[in-house]
Amino acid sequence: MATRKQQCGGAILDDLIYSFLLQSDFPRASIVFDLDLLGSAAQVSDRMRAPSFVIVDPETADLLAVIDVVDAIDGDALREVAIETGAYASRLAGRTIQGFVIRVDVRGHTEDEQVQFYRIWPNSTLQQLSSKSFPDLETLRVARKLVTSSAAPSTVKSSAVMEVDDEDAQPVEPRPGPGMYFPALVLLVLVLIDSYMNASRGSSLLSLSQSVMAFGAALLFTLPSAIRYLRRWKRAD
Repeated sequence: MATRKQQCGGAILDDLIYSFLLQSDFPRASIVFDLDLLGSAAQVSDRMRAPSFVIVDPETADLLAVIDVVDAIDGDALREVAIETGAYASRLAGRTIQGFVIRVDVRGHTEDEQVQFYRIWPNSTLQQLSSKSFPDLETLRVARKLVTSSAAPSTVKSSAVMEVDDEDAQPVEPRPGPGMYFPALVLLVLVLIDSYMNASRGSSLLSLSQSVMAFGAALLFTLPSAIRYLRRWKRAD
């Protein structure tokens, strides 16, 4: 496979775009040629395409953009270069870095035909730009800040919601279960039947001793439930 420098006819095209970047107020310190300075993630093998430049923030050393310069290649070759450059940018810094391909045709009749700018990462599509819309250093800085901080609002919002929920949460008031009332209801039914029989037939269903025993049994069944209810109420309070 021919190297990029052979395809571009040497370093002339790179020098042309380098001059353009300087004229666009990119500091010299922000334009990196030597990929070895960027660590192991920036290394490429002999079969891989190496970009022409990597743009870094000269103050923070944050990686901002990958730029590859090509000659007057056709559309299919341009898309292939875009895929390779996008893959390199993704491996280098994920979606926090932008990728560009600049196509130079010295035989073009107009400025737009001679130099064509394309953004190819992080959207993974060929988006043609004009020389005026090509981002400067400050635009690249802002773009990186927006990407890196895009997840922060949702995280803060979630935390805030959790804190508000914790503050507004009220203790659940314990409610007595059916076991607390069932024995008392049975005793009430017996009392009503006894009253009805005493009124209609002149005889009682329960004797005095049976009534006392029924009341005691109901109290014994109801008391544990009442104690558990009071304990839960105190803990909730």
